[in-house]
Amino acid sequence: MISFIGAGKVGTALGLYFKQKGLQVGGYYSRTYQHAVDASKLTESRAYSSITELMSDSSMAWLTVSDDALQLIANEIALLQIPQNIKSFVHTSGVHSSEVLQPIKDLGFSTYCAHPLMAFGDPGESLEQLKAVYFCLDRRMDNLKSNNDEYLTHFFEKTGNPTLQIDDDKKELYHCAAAVLSNYMVTLLNMSYEMFAKSGMTKSEIKKATDPLLRSTLKNIAENKSMSDALTGPIKRGDKTTIEKHLTTLEKNMPSKLTLYKELGKETMVMLQDDRLKDILQ
Repeated sequence: MISFIGAGKVGTALGLYFKQKGLQVGGYYSRTYQHAVDASKLTESRAYSSITELMSDSSMAWLTVSDDALQLIANEIALLQIPQNIKSFVHTSGVHSSEVLQPIKDLGFSTYCAHPLMAFGDPGESLEQLKAVYFCLDRRMDNLKSNNDEYLTHFFEKTGNPTLQIDDDKKELYHCAAAVLSNYMVTLLNMSYEMFAKSGMTKSEIKKATDPLLRSTLKNIAENKSMSDALTGPIKRGDKTTIEKHLTTLEKNMPSKLTLYKELGKETMVMLQDDRLKDILQ
């Protein structure tokens, strides 16, 4: 029986997904009891009023709480009377390795981490996306053949999800990469949309008009082995005049964006191994 400590978007979506895959979902515990009630209704499971109560009915507990709360929850669980029927604890943090659950491990229980590499939104929509998601597991550097290799890989064979092994001492870098891809892509799009709006396009036009450009860019990335081969635009062509015009108009109309534009240009040159435009982007 799988249960969840934490009843937010991640825990609720995973509960729905595991249930869809034929696994037994026991229920939820949350600091805010109503959140546990809401998640249990969606998954047709139970809302627990305490962690001890949840553990008594479970063989596997998933800790789907925020990164900052994970250490506190691990310490709290370690102080409780953990029943022997519960065999494993799994957290879903991308930035923490399984070592954050060391207080529980010290008591003789198996601890793991399995980070779903996706951005969670509405649980119903996330349910569909989870079908293709990779779960990233720890690879402990002091033991390359870790328990994760067998236990969680076997678990995800039941759901049909592929897994990746991440060095446990590089989890922060792994999570940083995910944040750059997911979070800062939104920031970049927002920066672009602000420029489009400044040029005269209305907000209602921007998303619809730029959708084909976004889709074609992602298509280029998917179809080319090298990121540099997927790139188009003035830096790849070495169009000095065009870049100079970009810098001039940003200086005039949106000076706060100038530094970031230059830094992105420098990073693009590194990717291309081409410094023809180095001088004007300094």
